[in-house]
Order: sequence, then structure tokens, then C-alpha cells
Amino acid sequence: MSTGPLLEVRDLAKHFRVRRGLLGRAAGAIKAVDGVSFHVQAGETLALVGESGCGKTTAGRAVLRLIEPDAGSVHFDGQDVLALDAGGLRRLRRAMQIVFQDPYSSLNPRMTIGNMVGEALKVHGIASGAELGERVARILQRVGLSPDFRNRYAHEFSGGQRQRIGIARALAMAPRFIVCDEAVSALDVSIQAQMINLLKDLQDEYRLAYLFITHDLNVVRHIAGRVAVMYLGKIVETAPTDELFDNPRHPYTRALLEANPQPDPVAPRPRVLQGDVPSPLTPPPGCAFHPRCPKVMAHCDRQPPGWAVVSPGHGVSCHLDENAYIPAKSVTT
Repeated sequence: MSTGPLLEVRDLAKHFRVRRGLLGRAAGAIKAVDGVSFHVQAGETLALVGESGCGKTTAGRAVLRLIEPDAGSVHFDGQDVLALDAGGLRRLRRAMQIVFQDPYSSLNPRMTIGNMVGEALKVHGIASGAELGERVARILQRVGLSPDFRNRYAHEFSGGQRQRIGIARALAMAPRFIVCDEAVSALDVSIQAQMINLLKDLQDEYRLAYLFITHDLNVVRHIAGRVAVMYLGKIVETAPTDELFDNPRHPYTRALLEANPQPDPVAPRPRVLQGDVPSPLTPPPGCAFHPRCPKVMAHCDRQPPGWAVVSPGHGVSCHLDENAYIPAKSVTT
């Protein structure tokens, strides 16, 4: 067992080739994830945040090899995930799971809840027969569902109940790491709070590590210990959660926080970023954020920023902090 981070991702990249015309000639590549690095400790929650289309979900799925990355490295508990063959990857699935965003489309409408939750236990030879039924019943009860629901189908449940089923399915294998891909974004606010509390309770009980992918910063503050901010396929800032909210350094992070809805009806209206998100097919030169940045400088459109450590655990990729730049090889996010 490794003594370092439970999950360590370095320079992860996933580019989707674009073809056009009758002959399907290559027309470039969408750089959905372009050199992303981060780590997650055992029992920790790292939130990966950013606008829709920034590459969050692609990064999470590439870590699990649900889609194959084009470059980079992923190590889980010291194992090289990208070097595993089909058998090794299948064994690793017991420790790495995912909860999908949509609780409607992520569940098989032709399978009962009991079969869905217990399927992986049968496939991996962990339980069968009466023991399988008992384990499924315990898991359903642990996520707040009646064991009597095991013979029902997904269409018989509400959105919140379906997401509990998704969590139960991920929990069945007793994993150590779960990717939560916008796991509460499709739910009502009151149900979101219940799901967040459930995930936190499960984390405390089983010492789970989460990669929590979301665009909702209000949720982030309640569940995450650290935050990584993505923009156009790259991580532009990482920090402990309280530090990020109290002292954001990247202009994009500040814009996200200013646009975050506030419960105060007399609070000033948030400033909205000008311009559209550039196409990942043709990203801007230099700093990718410079066309929309309120702090843009003369060299931002020519020179990509390096990585600066501005305080312990707080890093940023921005020319505004260029005096704190450190060599790329010594970056730890």
C-alpha cells in the first residue's frame, strides 16, 4: 500500500479528434482535458469546479478509464491505472466507483433495484444467493431506502430516491474512491442537502475519498476540503476551500464566486463575465482566459502563465502572480 496520495493524476490529457467533409478528413482536436494534474488523499474530498464544457466530467471519467486518456499518468494507491490490462482494471473497479449526474438515465429501466445494486457483487464473486440479498438489503437501508424496494424498478422512484440507488450501487463494492459527477445538480435544493449529508456520513463511516465534480459553489463549501478550478481543459487554481472563498487569486475564480447566487435580496447584483467561452477546438494563444479577463495585461495573449504557489496549498496559473512562479516539475496540486 502506498504512503502517498490515494489518487495522483499528472498531465492528464484527452483530445477528441474532429473530422469534416465527405471523406472525414481530420480538422483538428477538441482539447477537452489538456495537461491536468491533481491529487486526492484518502478520506478527502477534492471539488473540481468550472463552467459547463470546461472538461470536468471528461477528466473524472478519464481517471477511471471509462474513456481512455491520450496522455498523462494516473496512479491509485501506487498502482499505474493506465498500464493495467482488462483483468487488472476489472479488479481495480472494486476500489474506484462513480455516481453519475442523471439519476434517470444512469439506471437500467429493465432491472430491479436489487439486481442493479447486487450485479457487481455477483460479477466479482463477492456474494450470491441469500448472502447477496442480505448485503443488498443492508446497502439500501444504509442510503435511506427500504429493503422492500429491491423488487421495484427505477421508474417507480423520485429523482432523489434514484440518486440514492446510484449511491448504493457505487457503495456495494466497498470502494475507497468515488467520482461524484454532478451527483446533486439534477435535484431540488432540499434534496441536494440530504444527498450532501448522506455523502458526508458515508465518507466518515467508510473513509471514502471523493472527486466531487460540480459547478455549484454553494455545494462545494459544504462538502469539499480542497477545490480545483478548471477553465478550458486546464486547472487554473487550487486551494483549501475556505482559502479559495476568502482569497481567490485567479480572475476566473473571482468571477465564479461573484456570480454565485446569494440568499440576500438586497445584495449587489453579481458581475457577469463578458464574452463567450472560447472553443476548445481553437483555444486562444497565451492565457486561455485573456479574451474575457477584466485584469488582462499586454503579454497575456502571447505567453502562457506558469504555476505560482501563493500560500501553503494554494496555487494559481496567472500572470498576476508571476513573481511567485515555481518550476513546473515541483508543482503539487
